[in-house]
Amino acid sequence: MDFAVLNSADSDNFEEVRVGIYVDRIIEISTKTTGWTVDFYIWFNWQDSDINPGETFHVVDGEIQSRTKLEDVIVAGRHYALYRVTARISKFFNVVRYPRDNHLLTIRIEDRDHQWNELRYVPDVNGAEYSSRVKEPSYRLKEAEIINKPHAYKTSRGDPRLVADHKATYSQIVYGVKIDRPDWGLYFKMFQGLFASVGIAFLAFILGSSSGERFGIGVGAFFASVGSSYVNLGELPGIGMVTLIDMANGLAMVTIFLTLLGSVISSRIAGGASQLAVAQIFDRVSLALFVIGFVSVNAVMALLASV
Repeated sequence: MDFAVLNSADSDNFEEVRVGIYVDRIIEISTKTTGWTVDFYIWFNWQDSDINPGETFHVVDGEIQSRTKLEDVIVAGRHYALYRVTARISKFFNVVRYPRDNHLLTIRIEDRDHQWNELRYVPDVNGAEYSSRVKEPSYRLKEAEIINKPHAYKTSRGDPRLVADHKATYSQIVYGVKIDRPDWGLYFKMFQGLFASVGIAFLAFILGSSSGERFGIGVGAFFASVGSSYVNLGELPGIGMVTLIDMANGLAMVTIFLTLLGSVISSRIAGGASQLAVAQIFDRVSLALFVIGFVSVNAVMALLASV
């Protein structure tokens, strides 16, 4: 996990609070609505009776939908509190390689009442995992990790009691779990219609050069690819970057357009009986080049997206 952990201290007079997180259920992961919903346990272990971190924490970049206290005890002079939380967390998913993408899901916990010099979280790595029951149909969960870090807000929030360049810094616990695609099933499921339309366009080179059906096949395949592209893009949020879906769709439409151009050239070549054999050779060579080129470029794009 690529988090920078800073350990510089502004003061030695702070309370250490041990914090652990255990994910019990991932309710939803949505790349289209840029967020995910998770059900997890979180526990706090601390000594100072003047604070209650279980009641003052919040989820950064998220909204707590429910919070239930399960335990609140004192053992050997230390407080222990356990909560079950359901939260909706905003997440910008990098969908450039979708549907061969992978991501890092994070739960960021921060105390809203006590700053870095008053309270510091310490990760409790014992039990900070996810349940074996956690399943997500589209992704495979990998290793989980929990760390602590300071989080500075670069604003005084208009408070007249503070200097203009004041930065409020809070302790933050970050729980992260990596996810990736378990297989190629979604890739082929999304593009099977697109690949089929290109395959139909290739049939034009099998028909005779003078066949009027050649152009009908190509035009129909082109509009089928446009429809498939429209459906596939509906799975993603409105972003300006070029994705694997865009490249696959663009390659398919360009390939179909070139098959139509090849049909025009073949019909021009077959102007007489002596040129018919030349047109047939042109069709066979074009078919081989188009098939090899289309399959090869798609394979390279998909494999690079999986790295």
